[in-house]
Amino acid sequence: MYDSRVVQAAKDARKPAWRVVDASYELSSPDLKHCPEATLPEVAVTGRSNVGKSSLLNRLCARKGLARVSSTPGRTQMLNFFAMRMLGPKDEAFEMRLVDLPGYGFAKAHKRVRESFGPMIGAYVQRRAALRGLLVLIDARRGPQELDMDMLEFASEAQLPCLVVATKCDKLSKSERGLLPASFGRALGMHPRDVLLSSAQAGIGIDKEIKSGGLGRELVRLARGPARLGLEGGSA
Repeated sequence: MYDSRVVQAAKDARKPAWRVVDASYELSSPDLKHCPEATLPEVAVTGRSNVGKSSLLNRLCARKGLARVSSTPGRTQMLNFFAMRMLGPKDEAFEMRLVDLPGYGFAKAHKRVRESFGPMIGAYVQRRAALRGLLVLIDARRGPQELDMDMLEFASEAQLPCLVVATKCDKLSKSERGLLPASFGRALGMHPRDVLLSSAQAGIGIDKEIKSGGLGRELVRLARGPARLGLEGGSA
């Protein structure tokens, strides 16, 4: 006998435990002092300029064009703040900000602008009290590069929790994806559970939970982490 409740339960099991139900662009800041008031916990997103950051954010928020997608890497040249409302198990709501940082290592922006990325990102990561964690996006096909390792080391020195997100995983075979968390973990000195598989194109790790966890769930986990004491920007 057909049981609609069984079918619905199966569909629900494939949904992410936490998902974005509302997202909006707030503002872009050229430096720490122009950031919004720290009323919400923040998680920042960084990675090489061609790693697919904007595409991933748009897929996560189910809002095409929310984060700018450009064929020219390095077009994001400021700290871009997005307010997000998350919905979790038993309809639990949680509000936070996602902060899109300038890409590193490939920017074709003017040299003067390119050189300003370092101080801008550095001040934000080191001194923003509302910042709870950092997503470091790495192309699954290329693996960790020196600049990725430098960013993770910098975040560690700032006592900022990090999650590595392997992007474009749809380009790998299923068996290759299965081995990736362990191989990335060895290369980066991280536990495999801190490496998340994702694909903006196929929705891997975004639209549904996977063995290594889903992006929505990990965002909430980071955002709910403890605040670093004695920093600027309030105590969100």
